[in-house]
Amino acid sequence: MIITCIGHSGFLAELPGYNLIFDYFTDKKSLVTPDIFKDKKTCVFVSHRHYDHFSKKIFGWQNLGDVAYILDAGCKIPDKDKVGNITMVREGDSVELFGGAITARAYGSTDEGVSFLVEAGGYSIFHAGDLNDWYWENESTPEELLADEGSYLSIIKKLAGQKIDVAFIPEDPRLGRNAGRGIEHFKKIVAPSRIIPMHFPGGDGIKY
Repeated sequence: MIITCIGHSGFLAELPGYNLIFDYFTDKKSLVTPDIFKDKKTCVFVSHRHYDHFSKKIFGWQNLGDVAYILDAGCKIPDKDKVGNITMVREGDSVELFGGAITARAYGSTDEGVSFLVEAGGYSIFHAGDLNDWYWENESTPEELLADEGSYLSIIKKLAGQKIDVAFIPEDPRLGRNAGRGIEHFKKIVAPSRIIPMHFPGGDGIKY
């Protein structure tokens, strides 16, 4: 599996026969090209409607190959009737794609939308979307911080014990010294094989 950071929280995971694209927003280096859709089935995931996670450009890809879309139910889609193979999901929903070759389950978020646990090509991949321990130390009361962190912990505990090869988790620099707090909790509770941070400036074009 080859994973490329497209930008912000956007990633391309290339597997034999399949592409997974998560939260496409900005693509400064034009990493998503028509060539990647040739001879591969592609599943595009959108965790929620925020502009930095959802670009309507993704719907232009349906003419480039065999493309399926999995979007949070809160996303608004222009000309929905013109978009083929699209599934809208909410927390708790499960979806099978391409005859069961790809399966996805929607988990909760501590912001808008959902997070995704995807299994494809023998790999298990978690994309958090905006699920994070949003520990706004300078903006929230101690009670609010405790409640917000509790919401995050309650969601990620549902993933404990599951095999996860790669997890994309926010590390937002606006949180200051708490930017990695969500990652630390996820590492201890879920223990994926690898964590890739996201939701921060830069990182365009990095391959893992």
